Amino acid sequence: MRLLYSLIGATLLSNAATAKELDWAQPYAGVWTLSGVNEGSPYCAVRLGTEGAIGGASIEISATCLRNFPLEEVAAWTLRNDDTLVFIDALRQAVLSFTPLGEFFITAFETGESLSLDRGQPSAPTSRATLFDGTFTLSGPNNAQACGFSVSADSNESGELEQVGVCPEVWRKQTWRRWQFKDEQLHLLAADGSSILSLTPSDDFTFVTETDEGTLYFGPGVIVVDHE
Repeated sequence: MRLLYSLIGATLLSNAATAKELDWAQPYAGVWTLSGVNEGSPYCAVRLGTEGAIGGASIEISATCLRNFPLEEVAAWTLRNDDTLVFIDALRQAVLSFTPLGEFFITAFETGESLSLDRGQPSAPTSRATLFDGTFTLSGPNNAQACGFSVSADSNESGELEQVGVCPEVWRKQTWRRWQFKDEQLHLLAADGSSILSLTPSDDFTFVTETDEGTLYFGPGVIVVDHE
């Protein structure tokens, strides 16, 4: 019994220690914008926290970031001795390492695509009608199995929806026609007016829903065209 109480006590102390505020994280705390460096590249918000987490400090990653970049394994962030800012997974392995460059940080994927991390909140769309004017994608994390759409708005509450470009068969066979925002949810409607999907706003740009296969994301994105 004493051993059980000792283990419980040790666990509670460990959790308390993990959750404490970290002095080294304070100067970096707050919202940052993660974005591609090329024109038209996606951008999104991450919040760097100061509470202790396994291997570093807490981090909040927006749905738009998860939709566009390979960040689903990120569990914390930390700062190396050379001032490199690193997003790490639950095993304390680096997912992305950002090198300081003036007042911001920069990194690159193996594909050569560069990303910057700049302090501050990304600019939000001025209205829902403004947001729904262009191309959207429906996908899993990091654009997995993305399906392209052309969207337009009649108002802030509804508009046209058309599937275009590459799309998995499970979504391509649906008769997408309109979108409607009602009861705090976005409804993607079929030709007969029935709802194909209902999603909840997660941030200024992205709507999400949970399925048996995982999270689905819907938001502004680049349509992939199959030239075959």
